[in-house]
Amino acid sequence: MFRLARIHEAVSVLAALTTLTLLAFYQQSLDLFAVPDRGDPLFSIWRMAWVRHQLAIHPRHLFDANIFYPLPATLTYSDSMILPALASAPLAWMQVHPVVAYNIMLLSAFILSGAAAYTLARELGSGPLGSWIAAAVFTLAPFRVIHFSHFELQMTMWMPIVLLCVHRLIISGRGGYTGLLGLALAAQWYSSMYYGLFLTLYAVAFAAVLIASRRIADRRLWYVATAIGLALVLVVPLLFMYARTTGARGERPRETVAAFSAVPADYLRSASRNPIYRRLLPRPVHAERALFPGATAIVLAAVGAWPPFTAPRLALMAAGALAFDGSMGLNGVVYPLVYRLFPPLHSVRVPARFAMLVVLTLAMLGARGAARALSAMPSLAARVALTVCLTLAIVADAWPHSDRLPVWRTPPAIYAALPAHGAVLFEFPVHQPADRFSENLPYMYFSIWHWRPMVNGYSGFIPASYDALLAGVANFPDAAALRFLRTAGVTHVAVNCRLWESNVCLSTMMRLEMATGVRRVARADWYGAQSGLYELDPVSSMPDAASGRWAAR
Repeated sequence: MFRLARIHEAVSVLAALTTLTLLAFYQQSLDLFAVPDRGDPLFSIWRMAWVRHQLAIHPRHLFDANIFYPLPATLTYSDSMILPALASAPLAWMQVHPVVAYNIMLLSAFILSGAAAYTLARELGSGPLGSWIAAAVFTLAPFRVIHFSHFELQMTMWMPIVLLCVHRLIISGRGGYTGLLGLALAAQWYSSMYYGLFLTLYAVAFAAVLIASRRIADRRLWYVATAIGLALVLVVPLLFMYARTTGARGERPRETVAAFSAVPADYLRSASRNPIYRRLLPRPVHAERALFPGATAIVLAAVGAWPPFTAPRLALMAAGALAFDGSMGLNGVVYPLVYRLFPPLHSVRVPARFAMLVVLTLAMLGARGAARALSAMPSLAARVALTVCLTLAIVADAWPHSDRLPVWRTPPAIYAALPAHGAVLFEFPVHQPADRFSENLPYMYFSIWHWRPMVNGYSGFIPASYDALLAGVANFPDAAALRFLRTAGVTHVAVNCRLWESNVCLSTMMRLEMATGVRRVARADWYGAQSGLYELDPVSSMPDAASGRWAAR
């Protein structure tokens, strides 16, 4: 009977969270072929598709993505999101369109994160209604809504699971959770490396306070150490691949890290569309530093943090303080010290993203605060009514909104004319300055249908070769630009007028067709504009090592 009751509770919570998520993000739910913008969503679609594709045909070259030819391991220039890619594989096998699959995965991340938060809150002693409030806070946090386009920043379902395992290992000594803790922590790294690093520090602080407050000195310490060791063993191959390209990628400039390090006032700055907050709260210097978690979460967490204290709440507050300091980045106390001693932090551009773990802390404390408020209600009906009101307040704090921008369902037909082997693409248009870097994202999206290497690309780092590319093709399609492309190993040039001013693009295509050593191999209409594919005469100076690497595919 007890097991049936828990199953019924779990199903009910999942159903409620699904309803809440689909209603909150109704703009996205209504059209799964649309994305909130054509930037990071296209990048995430490409990353997941690349991982699935490469693991199926050539797993040894998983990180040798088809961008920035001939550079190796270019997938390491951004978060590789290996686990979400694997999780999306069943959708790909069922021939679900990549954009639809992306949106299903995105919305599922909110639902699963909320379910995990509910489970942790129940573990920490909050009742069903209080735990529901924790789930709602964690699912619809303003921080998540602001980052709706950043797929990897929605991969937070592992955070509550890690804390749940730590709690059960230390409080009850259930050794069976050792393996699950190690797997969950590693899963966070393979879902989002930002959060993997941040969660590791947060979980260590949470565990340390629990151990100290309970004065634990038995085998449970070995359980925790073994779990961390298991996670480390699983994550080392990933870290090794990223470490190999540090020299090519470089590190984040210290001034960039400083610019994306929060200050305490950022927790009172909002980018929410909530009309009250837009009027009363200042706008952030940058959207990454809009960290106001919502009035409802703050008030409930304050009530939940009120004495008497328990060991789990003390551990949450200590870990939350570490997360708060972490979000301060170079403006904090602990982060600058760790930054000096721990080189992997030098690749972190936005310390302010530590704020997601502040949200987790507020959600768990808020569950206790809601439970205290609900306990004062005279009847079940009153408790349910208060829960509904609190949920609506949490939704209003976040004020979810998503622009619906349709994505091209098929690429230009010209790519069908590419040879099966040996082709290297240059996609045009590209423009100076390099801050128009994201204009390469449609080309990466198109490559899902052909997977040919290209000298273009987009990532979290801009390699020096891309700056050289922009300089080399500044006067495209003149003879010097075509010589540069041939020397770079390019065999084919694609021009898509739909992504440019039509008259200028058509003029460029005419000049390209008149150029020496250029042959048009395909031309087609795509979404009301012309696109063309051109073959360049080969040169003997094509890089042997690079061409050999791509021939292996």
